[in-house]
Amino acid sequence: MKQLPFRLKIALLSAGISGAVLLAFGAAGLLLISRQKLESVDTEIRSLGARHPGWIANRGNFERLDDALAFIFGEAHENEIILLVKDADGSVLHTSAGWPKEIDFAKLDCTLADDPKAVVVGAGQGRGHGGMGRGFGPGGRGGQVTCTKVPKFQTVTTSSGNWRLGMLGTADTTLVIGLNYASVWAELDRLRNAFLLALPVPLFLVGLGGWLVAGRALRPMTAIAETAERVTASGLDQRIPASNEDPEIARVIQVLNRMMDRLEASFRQATRFSADASHELKTPLAIMQGELENALQAARPGSPEQQLFTNLLEEAQRLKTITRSLLLLAQADAGQLKLALAPMDLSAELESMIEDARVLAAEARLHFDLHLAPQVRVMADRTLLQTAIFNLIGNAIKYNEPNGKVSLRLEQNENRILLTVANSGPGIPLEDQPKIFDRFFRVQRATAGGADGIGLGLSLAREIVRAHGGELTLRESRRGWTEFAVELKANLPGS
Repeated sequence: MKQLPFRLKIALLSAGISGAVLLAFGAAGLLLISRQKLESVDTEIRSLGARHPGWIANRGNFERLDDALAFIFGEAHENEIILLVKDADGSVLHTSAGWPKEIDFAKLDCTLADDPKAVVVGAGQGRGHGGMGRGFGPGGRGGQVTCTKVPKFQTVTTSSGNWRLGMLGTADTTLVIGLNYASVWAELDRLRNAFLLALPVPLFLVGLGGWLVAGRALRPMTAIAETAERVTASGLDQRIPASNEDPEIARVIQVLNRMMDRLEASFRQATRFSADASHELKTPLAIMQGELENALQAARPGSPEQQLFTNLLEEAQRLKTITRSLLLLAQADAGQLKLALAPMDLSAELESMIEDARVLAAEARLHFDLHLAPQVRVMADRTLLQTAIFNLIGNAIKYNEPNGKVSLRLEQNENRILLTVANSGPGIPLEDQPKIFDRFFRVQRATAGGADGIGLGLSLAREIVRAHGGELTLRESRRGWTEFAVELKANLPGS
């Protein structure tokens, strides 16, 4: 599974945490608002009972209640308020016309506790816990009636909506007032929907802020990555620019720069050692080769001494080849591989190298398949480029099969020159292909087959081609076919 970028993770995490916090606050806010709305409905029920105590006092004249409701709430009061009156025995004295059928008044628990704070005044104005007001009893007799029971409230859901029932009463009468608070829930729904619709905007802004902050925080890391990509064997002097923004990042940059200082010093030392050792070995090896050649000429033909000197001369020549390759690689690593550039007819040079290669391939009876474009010219160091290309041709011959094929194709497209060298050998194992350009690496199959080599040919060839501004790659390798590609520029400026 592909990992998300760190910057995107920070932005998503910021938005997620902020969203959770906002949702928690929103839920808490909606809960508080709903409770406040419910309390306001209960307060309104208390107010109705306090302002109209005559609803309780007017025994035997309850038909006036509907007229009072119509006067207070209008003709559509049945959708807003319902009314139920019971006596002390639980008998229903009156129900409003709009009482919902789903609410069984027989099952309503109208048992109310006495309110010790309630006060009843016989005449004039009275004050009690439920409020104040003047009622008119039967026969027009004036008297003050106030609720002497502790009010009780409950919520009932019906098909016509949610009803909030408030139960108020005296010692002999219980009044149940119900208010339809569907409008309250509708208002809460609108508030909730508005909150959810507006929520993506702050989340987007928080995520954008997290993205920008993470980008600013990762800016030094980007500089570190870009510098690390430029660090090569010829670019070990690259350093990460110092940063004064954050002490932690500045510390990391200092540590990395010091590490690269040590790596550069160690690499320079190793490169100098390889170059100096290779250079110092050239003279004694040349002297050794000359002495062995003289001893070989003086030895009696067919004698053991002649065979010994022949073997020693071959080993000396092998050491000389290794020394020369190591010197060239050390110079390439240090960026000091000097090229004697001159115009070169690559087509003619390839035909000359193929003539020599035919001699090497005669014993294995190899077939050459040639497709060489004529007069392909390039600015190059003739000796070094010949070394690189002949290494490829030699490998195509060495790691081939009897009666196999060696294919060379040279073509030019505007300023691009492409040379492919292929053979019909056993192929390079897939696990070995990424390592074939490593120094001293040899494919185990080739080693077991007895093929001669030191493991420096391909790495040296690639360094020479790169020094000419080109690239050497393994294009394909499978059973029965292996192909290398050399890509060069047709016109190289002076190095």
